[in-house]
Amino acid sequence: MALIISLALALLLTVLSEFAVYLCLIHRSPWHLLMYSFIINSFTNPLLNYLHIFEGYNLGGLEVLVVLIESLLIFLLSEISYPRALIVSTVANSASFILGIIPIF
Repeated sequence: MALIISLALALLLTVLSEFAVYLCLIHRSPWHLLMYSFIINSFTNPLLNYLHIFEGYNLGGLEVLVVLIESLLIFLLSEISYPRALIVSTVANSASFILGIIPIF
């Protein structure tokens, strides 16, 4: 049960932190940006956690793949240029990664 709660909190933290980055870097409705963050991270976050925790894949390599996948999804959903979507994805994933490694007491 503790693992499920930890994974749910990780997803929530990721959605909210990446939403904050989207708000700063993409000029769209906040509601749309929140939905983009939820949709994108509902796919990539559980997959990353599964591959890292249960399959033992390297976290750094997984994060690079997530940045690339999310940049494509951001590009398609928000209709910004791909180079800008890649920057947004890199900044958003850096923020959520840094928040994710800070221990929560």
